[in-house]
Amino acid sequence: MPYHPPKFSDYILALSYCVALYAVVLAVGGPLTMHEGVLSQTSRQMAADHDWIVPHYDEAPWLERPPLPQWITIAITRLVGRDDVEWAFRVGPALSGTLAVLLTVWLGGAFYGRKLGVLSGLILATMYQFVRYSTLAEADMFLCPIVTSCLTMFAYLEIIRTRGDKESRLFPGTRPWPVLAFFLLLGMTNLAKGIVFGTAMCLVPIGVFLLWNAGMNAMLRYVWLWGWLAFAAVALAWPVAVYLQHPDVVELWRSDLFGRLLPQDAVAQTKIIGTANAEPIWYYLANWFWVVAPWPLLAVAGLKVTASAAFMQRNSAQRFLWCWALVTPLAFSLAHGKHHHYMLHFLPPWGILAALGSAWAWRRIQTMPLWFPLPPARTAMAGVFLLLLVLNWVSFNFKGGHLHRSSGDTAFLRKVMDVVPAKKSLLLHPGEERLEGLRMLFYCHDGTHVLHNLTFLRDARLSSGEAFLIARGKDMPSIAQFGQVTQIFQSENTRREQSPADRWTLFHVQMGDKLVHLPAPLRISPIQAMYRVDGPWLE
Repeated sequence: MPYHPPKFSDYILALSYCVALYAVVLAVGGPLTMHEGVLSQTSRQMAADHDWIVPHYDEAPWLERPPLPQWITIAITRLVGRDDVEWAFRVGPALSGTLAVLLTVWLGGAFYGRKLGVLSGLILATMYQFVRYSTLAEADMFLCPIVTSCLTMFAYLEIIRTRGDKESRLFPGTRPWPVLAFFLLLGMTNLAKGIVFGTAMCLVPIGVFLLWNAGMNAMLRYVWLWGWLAFAAVALAWPVAVYLQHPDVVELWRSDLFGRLLPQDAVAQTKIIGTANAEPIWYYLANWFWVVAPWPLLAVAGLKVTASAAFMQRNSAQRFLWCWALVTPLAFSLAHGKHHHYMLHFLPPWGILAALGSAWAWRRIQTMPLWFPLPPARTAMAGVFLLLLVLNWVSFNFKGGHLHRSSGDTAFLRKVMDVVPAKKSLLLHPGEERLEGLRMLFYCHDGTHVLHNLTFLRDARLSSGEAFLIARGKDMPSIAQFGQVTQIFQSENTRREQSPADRWTLFHVQMGDKLVHLPAPLRISPIQAMYRVDGPWLE
């Protein structure tokens, strides 16, 4: 296949559009969402306590995911000099999304030429799900460019690069440097999300592509001692370091890995604690239409124009795109846990397919008898993407200003900061709302302490006699067991509330004279920190 690399100006065009699109959306993003609190607050705490291996939720370890997103986020906040504003924590995902777009420009251009490459990147940049997660302070987008890089390197090795006749196929032999780069990138997939998840996202389409082509020489390229050692060194460094500090983290990882990836009946049989939503097998198909919006029809057209080559031509770009875009969601549809943000990592091939579908549709339109003259293709494309830029700005501005589900609680927290003096003891009892607890900590002053459960009111460090406490309104009777409680004020509206009793409330607690204070806090295990299992209790 001839190699048609995009020019430098093509990358500048795609980069400029991403900056314009994501910057205006970042500017109107509103307060942090519940899920954004995880990356934002664990990054701030990591920067404060300098534990670069184990992220924390107050005193509890937060080991759901590796800390690469936190490392990048801390570097960005220090560069911009702000860690107290929402947009600073959203820059990292925007940069990650932009990198995935530029990689798609390169891959689309290598497969089908410069114009299709640029169009592929711009289509990916404007997919609804891609825009959303490129402008949210969540860790999911950090994995996307790593997966895209790994699969792009594989495509370079198997489809774009000219094969060398003298390349060794021996297990301990030598390989070209791109093979080593592939293994290093594959190892990096284990640094940005749960253990094994990103690696599976890459190996599923790669494995099917190699088996479909039935090329033994190609398979032997990856049966390489030094490559797998390089993979292991990158992929296992963090898990091993964490295990040495928290050996019981294995329980959490077992829950995450098998709770997400095994079929639902297997999860039930093994009594593994599930972590992700148990959705029907057609979940990804049903959600695909809005995830890739506004491009689903053109993406389907892209499938149509590539179908023949995908099935008939070995080692073809079309077959590779089909494996990445279709086989990956099919395989993950068998898993117990499904979520629409898992789809981020197989959106790049859909950008290329939608670009091919757009080119096909444009050619068809040009053959139709029309009562108006068609503009040049470049003018039409510029108009479409300018319109999408405006629509995204307007819709996200409206959503951030009027439909944000955390607006009421954020206003409540800011009022709490005005009412509670910084030197007074402020406690937070989120209960099992661990994600909301992290979000709330972001808006609280330094020194706010999280109660793992209400029995931690017995902590000897809280024996000063009084404290302010943020908890649900319905928690008041339980709090009263530890002293005299006065309700100060509530949030005007709390996310997912069923009644005013569910609203976040500021209490003043006067500790009881007979309350027994215990001298040392209990250790909270990694799986307890995420409320997957009960305990510990301070009593």
